[in-house]
Formats: sequence, C-alpha cells, structure tokens
Amino acid sequence: MFRLDGKVAIISGGASGIGEASARAMASLGARVVIADVNEASAKTIVDDLVANGSEAMSVRANIMSEPDISNLMTEVSSAFGRIEILHNSAGIPRSIAPDTEVAEMSVEWWNTTLAGHVTSSMLLCKHAIPHMIEAGGGSIINTSSMAAFGATIDQAAYSVAKAGLHALSREVAATYGRDNIRCNTIVPGAVLTPRGRATMTEEMFILFANETPVPYVPSPSDLGNVVAFLASDASRALTGQDFTVNGGLGITLPFWQYKMRRKRGAQFEASTPPYERD
Repeated sequence: MFRLDGKVAIISGGASGIGEASARAMASLGARVVIADVNEASAKTIVDDLVANGSEAMSVRANIMSEPDISNLMTEVSSAFGRIEILHNSAGIPRSIAPDTEVAEMSVEWWNTTLAGHVTSSMLLCKHAIPHMIEAGGGSIINTSSMAAFGATIDQAAYSVAKAGLHALSREVAATYGRDNIRCNTIVPGAVLTPRGRATMTEEMFILFANETPVPYVPSPSDLGNVVAFLASDASRALTGQDFTVNGGLGITLPFWQYKMRRKRGAQFEASTPPYERD
C-alpha cells in the first residue's frame, strides 16, 4: 500500500526545502511529480534530476498569490498527465515579502499579505485541485503548518494566526470532501534544516531546539518529506483531518524535563554531542 505508482502529485514550493524533499520522496514511490514554484531554475534542476533517475516529472511556474496562476497550474497538469490525485501545499512567503511583528505594532498590509501567502494561497490551491481529484476518483491533500500555530511567537503574530488557520482549512476540506474519497491532513514542523532555516537561524538556535526535544537532533527536510509521502499513499487511507507534528517531540515534555535529564545523563543529554544535524 505504501506506493504511489502512476499517481500525479503537485507540490507547491517544490523547488527547495520540505517541498523538494516531498517531491523526491513521492517520486521514489512511483508518483508523477509536478513542482510548482516561482523559482523556475531550481525547479527545472530538480525535475531534470528526477527524470534522469527514471521518474516522470515536470515543473510549472506558479505564484501562489495569484489565483489565475493556480488555475493555470491545474489546467497544465491535467493536460499533461490527465489527472491530479495529490497536492502538497508546501509553499509560503518569506518575511522579506511579508514583514511581521507583535500585534500592537502590526501593519494591516503586513497582516493581510502574510495571511494571503500562508493560508489563502493554500485555500486557492485546494479550491482548484479538488474538482480534478473528484474527477480522478479521490485524492490526498497535505497542508504544511508550523509549531507557531500552537504557541505564541511574540514577534510573528500574523504568521502564527495564518498557520493556525491552515488546521481549520484542513478540517473543512476533510469533512466536506471525504465522501468524494478526498483526504486532507496537516504536517506541523518545528525547526527544520532547510536552506531557509539555515539562513534565518543560528547554530545556537538549532542546538536550543534540539535540547528542547527528546530526540537530540533537528529534523531534516527528508524527515518531513517521508511523512508527506505516507499521507499521500493509501497506507494512510483512514487518516483525514489530522495534525502530524514532525519535530522530534518538541512540546511533549513538562518544563522540568531538561533539569531532570541533565541530572540523570549529564553531558550526554546535550544535543551538541552528538551533533544536532543527523543527516
């Protein structure tokens, strides 16, 4: 059951990070992969690599902030492959495009742009993919949230609200289209060793994350990609409307866990030994 042979999978933001990892994971299981991204050069490089390794793949330039682009994406994919069965909404927008801050300092423009780039875009991708999935006899949608949906970030209020909205969106889609054999789930990363993560977080911050989790390392993009591939497959056919935290156990411990573990294991507890980067 853990195969995707012949299924057509669209990955928004598939040219890097978690999106690229999920594209590669699904291709390895036999899916025909479509990378939708504004970074055409990187998308083409990944597609060329997948094709060279025996997979069927294509890329389509698509701006997730543009409904015409999204509609065109679905039309191109349907024309090329005849069906759409999997959608991974991995794309978001960086803070360079949508600055963020605490509520008392929030610009309405920042707020609206952030929500548009993280939750409205996913809604539009679902909106335009679902009719194709119904026609294909069903499908699986995987939205990408963040631990920021469950805990305050202090200076990213709009981002936290947008990511929280994705969970409601997933439940709405799951409840509304389950009888059409469409499932919708949400993955919830914490810190991830993506190119964007490495550019915005210091080594000290990664070590801090690793020390806050039961597993002593920070997840890699492939850790997330493998979960996406599972949720796309029939092996997860009974799962819909659910949240899957892929973060090494961040948030499952009580506040005094670190203190007890340091007393019990001493230096062996620290995530910097072994390194926080597993792969």
